[in-house]
Amino acid sequence: MATVKIVSDSTFDLPIALVKKLDISVIPANVIFDGEIISHYDISNEDFYNRLSKGEASTTGVPSPKTFKDVFDESLDASDDVLVFTLSKKLSGMYSTAKLVVDNYFDERITIIDTESATLQMGLIVYLAALKAISGQSKQEIIDYANNFLIPNSQMLGIVDSLKYLKRSGRISTVSWLLGSLLSIKPIIRLEDGLITSPGKVRSKEHAIELLQKVAHQIVASKKSDSMIVGHIRNFKLAKEFEEYIKAIPNAPNDIVLAEVGPVVGTHLGLGAIGYAWIGDFNKDWLE
Repeated sequence: MATVKIVSDSTFDLPIALVKKLDISVIPANVIFDGEIISHYDISNEDFYNRLSKGEASTTGVPSPKTFKDVFDESLDASDDVLVFTLSKKLSGMYSTAKLVVDNYFDERITIIDTESATLQMGLIVYLAALKAISGQSKQEIIDYANNFLIPNSQMLGIVDSLKYLKRSGRISTVSWLLGSLLSIKPIIRLEDGLITSPGKVRSKEHAIELLQKVAHQIVASKKSDSMIVGHIRNFKLAKEFEEYIKAIPNAPNDIVLAEVGPVVGTHLGLGAIGYAWIGDFNKDWLE
């Protein structure tokens, strides 16, 4: 029996093969098309984004408390202790629902950690915590590692290809959407203090790519971990090119995970998004 079982909600967007390899249990969030509620892993990325590209509008939702309880029960059957990672409680009810279930049905063997992040950034936190669990570290050692090192130093930077999905989900105003669409503006996005922020904008996809490449040199120079995630939405070719670009930088991370953002976060970002997550520093001046 494993000493510590790692559980995460599905917005961490790690590749399924890696999730299985690391023995991570997953609480699937829901995506909703016109009242049709679909559990995260009951729809493939391909099918979801095909529906999105055809004009269907999706929303997202927290699964039932029973879904949480079932995952927690199975996890305790397989381990002595359980660590549950959720996306930022400022973005979703995942954390509060998990806490409600634990408070009502479980004891101190289950600990919930708010990663204060989502998608690639959250995925990197969970990935590195899972590696510690596999190596045999104790629950408290992993909690300290996550709270004192991973979460405070986790970073993400990305570019979205279209503003319409952020507008649809209420992340930007109609005025910003109209102005950005007319000028072909590509907003830079990151997660800061548990919320989605935009530290800058660029005027074209080409400039966006150049900016991400430029910042990658700063990231590598100041990184605090040799692991990194490069992610995309239906843009594998460009993500692979980014991975190769980063690998060519002197002192590049030796562990780069390539991932596709799934349906839940994809609802808000839309097709064509690209970005990366790392453990280290971030300086807004890097974007100038």
